[in-house]
Amino acid sequence: MNKYINCVAHKSSDGNVLIGDKKTALIDCGMAFCAAESMQMVKNALKGRPLDYIFITHTHYDHIGALPFFRDEWPELQTVISALGAEVLLKDTPRRVIRELSLAASLSYTGSPANVFSDDVYTSSFRSDIIVKDGDSVSLGDLTVKVLETPGHTRDSISFYVSELDLLILNESPGVLMPDGSVMPCFLSSSAGVINTINKCKQISFKHLSLPHRGYVNYDDAEGFFDKALSANLACRSFVLEMKNRGLSDEEMLDSFHKRYSSEELLKYQPREAFFINARAMISCVLREDINDQSQTVERKV
Repeated sequence: MNKYINCVAHKSSDGNVLIGDKKTALIDCGMAFCAAESMQMVKNALKGRPLDYIFITHTHYDHIGALPFFRDEWPELQTVISALGAEVLLKDTPRRVIRELSLAASLSYTGSPANVFSDDVYTSSFRSDIIVKDGDSVSLGDLTVKVLETPGHTRDSISFYVSELDLLILNESPGVLMPDGSVMPCFLSSSAGVINTINKCKQISFKHLSLPHRGYVNYDDAEGFFDKALSANLACRSFVLEMKNRGLSDEEMLDSFHKRYSSEELLKYQPREAFFINARAMISCVLREDINDQSQTVERKV
């Protein structure tokens, strides 16, 4: 597909170029530590054209950590982001977390703190230019990028559909497809939201699928992805509830979660620090939703 080009410079990073006849866009810009490699891949794909947009699926460091580099290289580019994502970029705590995790990733994968900026650079670079919502579209000329709100991984997660290419571009809400064909769940804000997102995406007629940290995938990987994602997310939720019913402490749950879901292969995509942050969030998410479900059941009985 010569209009959608994989520019993922490292398994833990992300970024794919979408080329219209009038405008160009990058879907996420990836990790800070491999920004030079990412930008070179983008330049190769653009063949001398400028980068006009960066579409941000969500505000995690592995998807937007390299944004200062891209703004420096293409000062006129505009970020396209959800309203919730725009709010996140205005807050000091998320910026600090992005910087800290970017530093941890750089140390983990390169042994060096290179390519991690000071706080003031992150403050000036992490801003929104175009705020979009579900159903909005952005034209690249002969291609139109439609916005789909697909929360669950984060509250601000959005995906994109390009009808001219029959291409669905997903964020991490349904999960991450691993090399062995399994799907790693990663619902950080709502497991129920993930189920809704999966069901929403299954209604979209697409021929081509782009997945986070993978880019465009072949037919065999795309076939049945949403069914596998649904099963994996439901199984993860059941696993957490089972641990709760066994009376495990928070740390015991975290340890069990680590033993079940962590692997050497996963660490190629996600540093250890990020894994435990996500694991805690997923466990808390399920427990919180379970409490809410029980409360609603009691209210209905009353």
